[in-house]
Amino acid sequence: MFESMETTSPANYRAQITRLNLILDEHIHMVQESIIDKHARDAHRSIRHARSDIGMLRDQIGRMHRSIAMLHTIMRERSASESELVDILLTMKTAETLILRGAFDESSNQIESLVDHLLVNSAALNPFIFYQFWMGVEARWNLGDDNGQLLVNIENTSDSPLPSFNIKAPTPPNWRASPASQPIPRLEPGQSTKLSFHIIPSAMAAIRDIGAPGSLQEKVSIQTGYTLSPYGLTMDSRIENRTNETMYDVLIMPWVPPGWGAPSWPFIRVLSPNQVEFVTIKLNIKK
Repeated sequence: MFESMETTSPANYRAQITRLNLILDEHIHMVQESIIDKHARDAHRSIRHARSDIGMLRDQIGRMHRSIAMLHTIMRERSASESELVDILLTMKTAETLILRGAFDESSNQIESLVDHLLVNSAALNPFIFYQFWMGVEARWNLGDDNGQLLVNIENTSDSPLPSFNIKAPTPPNWRASPASQPIPRLEPGQSTKLSFHIIPSAMAAIRDIGAPGSLQEKVSIQTGYTLSPYGLTMDSRIENRTNETMYDVLIMPWVPPGWGAPSWPFIRVLSPNQVEFVTIKLNIKK
């Protein structure tokens, strides 16, 4: 039943392209007129305005995509009553109309309100899709010891309480963690909580040389922060070479929360002794 409803979802994003093209055409025309009239200041101003408008639209479209993905996740994970199905159909129709008008923020508001209503009667779903918070991850190792501590810090960065949920140890595949998962208490806005996991890396040496989330074999320190907002998920990594040797062609693959994917991985060609690099990746929500 849900599969047939997905065809009525606002999957047609032609309005996005049309609106972007109109904005680009308008600003390009203004730039051309300014250049012809030798008004360089007007040309630069028009370019800045175009960049600002496009950036704003990009954020609005990202928020809309995330709200639709949240609704689709609920539809896959749980059944719905007849009244809920009616609400979904009506909301999706309204959202589709708003998208065609280019009102992406209003469309997102409609869908997010529906998601909040459906979540009241839902079991805990993927917190990395439905909630807004910041999570920091760092692994610490003792000299000559393969075992380590995985430190996790979670802060509620939203304006509403963060419900309690369980989180599995954010480790690469085939690693062992004790405990395997821990509960996150309900957090009021601005509140935070800290967790600690005992971790044992995979037996595969290739994974243990350079990996995530943290420093392995006392060679590389990786601290990773995950920021969830209405516009998506951003991953910030701090990479430090803790050795006295220069490293070459370092590929960093931090842990990625469930439901998300990385468009690419940080590749550092040269990492000098004690050098620190900062990398930011905007993750994509899986469809």
